Amino acid sequence: MKSTELYKGGAVAERSFIILVIVGIVEVIVGIFSLSIALVADGVQSFADAVVSLIVWIGLRLSKKAPDGKFHFGYYRFETLSSFLAAFVMGILGALILYESYQQILNPTQIINAEAAMTVALIATTIAFIILIFKIRIAKKYESLALKTDAFNSTKDVLTSLTAFLGIALSRYLGLAQTDAIAGIIIALFVFTVSYSVIKESSLVLIDACTCGDIIDDIKNIAENIKHVQEVHDIRMRKLGPYLMGDMHVVVDGQMSVKEADEIANRIEEQVKKEFDEVTEIKIRIEPHMSKKREAEPKSVP
Repeated sequence: MKSTELYKGGAVAERSFIILVIVGIVEVIVGIFSLSIALVADGVQSFADAVVSLIVWIGLRLSKKAPDGKFHFGYYRFETLSSFLAAFVMGILGALILYESYQQILNPTQIINAEAAMTVALIATTIAFIILIFKIRIAKKYESLALKTDAFNSTKDVLTSLTAFLGIALSRYLGLAQTDAIAGIIIALFVFTVSYSVIKESSLVLIDACTCGDIIDDIKNIAENIKHVQEVHDIRMRKLGPYLMGDMHVVVDGQMSVKEADEIANRIEEQVKKEFDEVTEIKIRIEPHMSKKREAEPKSVP
């Protein structure tokens, strides 16, 4: 089931790559001929989005591989690594856009055939918005960091295409050549903002950080409500791509048989997985609790 979800998520990234490449080519060509730095910048960032979608697709494909002798816990973190690499690429391209826009402010040029440039920018905005809505739904459904990265990237795509449209329009109708370059700078800032947030989140996952306090509290409550469980402690969780894996210590009566203790552990695991689809594995260590009366009994001397 989980591998099927990752496959569907990868298919979304693959389609996005094709669409964004086409949009980027059109924007760059029209931007060059119309002398619009904002449209060229938006076209370049469309290529950046395409690269992000490609990296996400590759990462999701790799994360489907089953555990083996080298990767004992599977390849799920390739999905997180792909998010990190995609965000890094976005940051580099953002820097290039910022530099070119700054040069345009110092040496402004008047846009020619602005109507064609505005039309392309408006079409790009519409396409980006449609892709964004679709990606948000898929990312929420499959709880994938890589797909969320792709969705954030599409949010930026909508805003940058709209910014390019406004920059070109103001340059055309107000006669301010610098507004086109300013739009390019704003686009670069959008790129940097998204890139930073994604790098921060994926870095935390890669170093085994897990900001999942609410889930830990819920898991503890589930275990404590299982019959014969006396205490629950040391619950630890780790992120593996879109999924969670963890372990916990559960204290039961020391007089309980191994079979009974194993049944309790299985019951806890079933309840946790039923409540949280993202939990792919939870290891439960059973600890005995000896009654005070029994603890006070003197040990027999052989």
